[in-house]
Amino acid sequence: MGTLFLFLNLLSIPTIFLGVISQSKLVMALPLHTDSRWIVNESGQRVKLACVNWPSHLDTVVAEGLSKQPMDAISKRIVSMGFNCVRLTWPTFLVSDDSLAALTVRQSFENLGLSGFLTGIQSNNPSIIDLPLIKAFEAVVSNLRANNLMIILDNHISKPGWCCSDSDGNGFFGDEYFNLDPWLRALIRMAVMFTKVPNVVGIALRNELRGSRQNVDDWYR
Repeated sequence: MGTLFLFLNLLSIPTIFLGVISQSKLVMALPLHTDSRWIVNESGQRVKLACVNWPSHLDTVVAEGLSKQPMDAISKRIVSMGFNCVRLTWPTFLVSDDSLAALTVRQSFENLGLSGFLTGIQSNNPSIIDLPLIKAFEAVVSNLRANNLMIILDNHISKPGWCCSDSDGNGFFGDEYFNLDPWLRALIRMAVMFTKVPNVVGIALRNELRGSRQNVDDWYR
């Protein structure tokens, strides 16, 4: 489903646009900005985003697959398949809950009874196993940048876990886990954190607003 992106351009007011996912060879001249309906690079050339989704919003709050392959191998595979962009998902609590952000990757897996996966992480990505979750997330962004991939940081959900249902408490403003102020603070903190990373070209404000609390007044406020 369509997602609103917040375009990061330090030289102008951020512009909200609907992301268009189209396959294209990356024209690397960052930062990007909008020109009428188009996304263009620093040279004014049109850029089409060919994005693959990499989930990092599930219960462990660690990018999926890192127990199976080195992150650099995953990044290079993405490039080899013709993509130029990664939609990297994250839960609000990763940024709004300091105690969660401070958990190490090892602790996160152990707390969920998933210690068996740690052997794979130790083998394939030993550098992250004792990093705090937020630093492990930064490491993934750094590796994507090293492979010349653009990144869209997708606020997928608030409480880490599977997405989505109409009754999971993450769907719309006022739901159990979707409080406006922590969500806004998390978006700001994430934007500030990656302001100086040129390959982070946008933030998806929220994935799939849904559920019984949707109403005309809030949609058109």
